[in-house]
Amino acid sequence: MDRQQSPGARDVGCYKIPTSNDKYSMKVTECARSGSSANSTPYHLSCCRPIAAVPLIRGDFDARAVPPARLCMAQKCVAQKCVIQISNMKNPFEFGRELGIEELVDREDEVASVLNTIRDGNKLFLIGPRRFGKTSILKASEDQLYATDAVVLRFDAESYPSLDLLVAGIIAGTAKQLKTGVERAGEQIRKFFSRLRPEIDFSLNDNSWTAKVGLAPSSEPGNVTLLVEALNGLEALAQSQPKQRAVGLVIDEFQKLIELGGESAEGQIRAAIQRHKRTGYVFAGSKTKLLSSMTMDAARPFYRLGSVRFIGPVPRADFERFLETKFVESRFKVQRAAIGRILDLAEEVPYNVQMLANACWTSLRDRVGDKFPSLTGQVVTQSLELLVRQYDPFYTQVWTALTSIQQKTLLAVIEEQGVNLQSMKVIHKLGRGPSTVRRSLGALFDKNVLREEEKDGGCACVSKTRSSHNGFAASSR
Repeated sequence: MDRQQSPGARDVGCYKIPTSNDKYSMKVTECARSGSSANSTPYHLSCCRPIAAVPLIRGDFDARAVPPARLCMAQKCVAQKCVIQISNMKNPFEFGRELGIEELVDREDEVASVLNTIRDGNKLFLIGPRRFGKTSILKASEDQLYATDAVVLRFDAESYPSLDLLVAGIIAGTAKQLKTGVERAGEQIRKFFSRLRPEIDFSLNDNSWTAKVGLAPSSEPGNVTLLVEALNGLEALAQSQPKQRAVGLVIDEFQKLIELGGESAEGQIRAAIQRHKRTGYVFAGSKTKLLSSMTMDAARPFYRLGSVRFIGPVPRADFERFLETKFVESRFKVQRAAIGRILDLAEEVPYNVQMLANACWTSLRDRVGDKFPSLTGQVVTQSLELLVRQYDPFYTQVWTALTSIQQKTLLAVIEEQGVNLQSMKVIHKLGRGPSTVRRSLGALFDKNVLREEEKDGGCACVSKTRSSHNGFAASSR
């Protein structure tokens, strides 16, 4: 369709409504001026004509090309002068991927800690359970540092089955970050990582670097020496950069390096990086109990090596404000109690909150018969039940893999809300001795079914494999 303004057409925000009859564009213009946010909707359709017959353009979009089944999902605007198409609106609640800085809720302080650590050449241990947004914090920090021409390498240690593969990744990642030609970058890599005898290659087709470590692996378990040499090489490169150019290494699920490297890995890594003044290190992980012991125990090498920051839930008031704003912007009515129910059922775990809110939003969007869909407690409950049904095969697999005593222990965790699990009340209910209950809890931690977190000055065990205790309990029944 021709995007030039037709005779009689009027500009409604970023929309052009070509029509030979001025009254139709006038009605939509009046609607836009009366409080309905025309610019925030995917497109407007005049209620004065059949929906599929009104051509509207936003960029290259033509309403006539949309299937009728998609067009029929619409609402009347507040001025009653046109209908507002909502079926193509994007669900604002994202989960299951790394979020950008503009999508995070109240994580400014955590992002600032990562930025300052890299810029100042310090060390930071970022500890938090899975699904609390830790990886998104790292991603947002990395994006901001890239914007300042920093050299930032970020790796997930769990993606590498051995340390020599991670070392190769560090070398290739460093080559990619260098702002020089291919030949010059290769020379610098061979210079700064000379002790590793790197073999590097650049692919013109993929525009990417690959690397291999030419140094023969040592006989020590895990080849920690290779990693130490890679860290020393990165520091040598950092020393050669302009002072204003930050250099940093971010390793997520850092505890995996210790598992791969064995008992001596902590001491060897500390001995290397405590001398590094130019490279900033951020070590993040989700094994909260293990990492807390690693960084807070005076007998461990990483004790007081750097700052320690724990990632907890987003403040409830901030999450409530975020949820309500997103639902209202999508033209849904909101009952405040329903917002609180989302947070309660998801236990304020960011991933779970976003997942449940996403399901609620989809449910409201699909209510074609309602002029003004409303978020209610009933909608939240129904959305949770839908999620439980969707994830039931996963819950069932986890449940059936547990022994009888582990199943009973997990139900006790849910019923007791994760506290006082070795009390006489719980032991009597399970019909087993205290040592058996301790072993059962330990097995659930090892299987990543439970995590430990602070609660009211003490510790609580929390199930990690459900959107809420209610959801897991419903599935296990």
